[in-house]
Amino acid sequence: MSTDATTETFDEWARSGRADRMETSHGDVAAQVIEGLLIRPGFQILDLGCGTGWATRLLAQAAPGVGAVGVDVSPEMVARAEELSSLRIRARYEAGSFEALDFPDGRFDIAFSMEALYYAADLPGAVSEIFRVLKPAGTAEILVDLVEGRPGTETWPEALGLELAVLSPEAWGALFEGAGFEDVGLGRIVDRRGAGDEAEFEAGDCFPDWESYVAFHADGSLHVHAKKPA
Repeated sequence: MSTDATTETFDEWARSGRADRMETSHGDVAAQVIEGLLIRPGFQILDLGCGTGWATRLLAQAAPGVGAVGVDVSPEMVARAEELSSLRIRARYEAGSFEALDFPDGRFDIAFSMEALYYAADLPGAVSEIFRVLKPAGTAEILVDLVEGRPGTETWPEALGLELAVLSPEAWGALFEGAGFEDVGLGRIVDRRGAGDEAEFEAGDCFPDWESYVAFHADGSLHVHAKKPA
């Protein structure tokens, strides 16, 4: 997969304002997972594929003294995240690739990612990097919407014009186990707001009709939970 093509795509999303809608689209699913994490005061958290930084900011406010770092391949996404950030929370943002994280070994208590990891140019390499930068007993909390067999996602790679890693849930689990993680769990998170009002639905490249969107919503996002051995 091409990192340059992915960077160009998300730079354009940042310029066009499309990126600003991601919090609305993914916010409830991400919030459900974040609410369930045992985030302790002072935890250090990595947000992979942070986009405009909305999830990074949620994570930074989860407990006193938490520090959260968002990483995104798009410099324009990072610039937008910095515009929206606040000095009242410990959140910062860096441009970089998933496959070469600029952090020392054992830096983070939690690695979080919402709807980003399948864009990695080298997915096994990215998962290995997550393992490296986590502390012993640290956890990876990964959410992806593009899952093999999920209704409504068949056209996404072509619609986006990108090579994407389309894996089954079992393949995602095996990927993390192969990187050295243990206690790998797979679950589904369904947006609590429902599919919404059909009258407000707008067909597009990814969802050509209401029926495909409803089926996609009902299937839920895949949540991969994995622990680095203590």
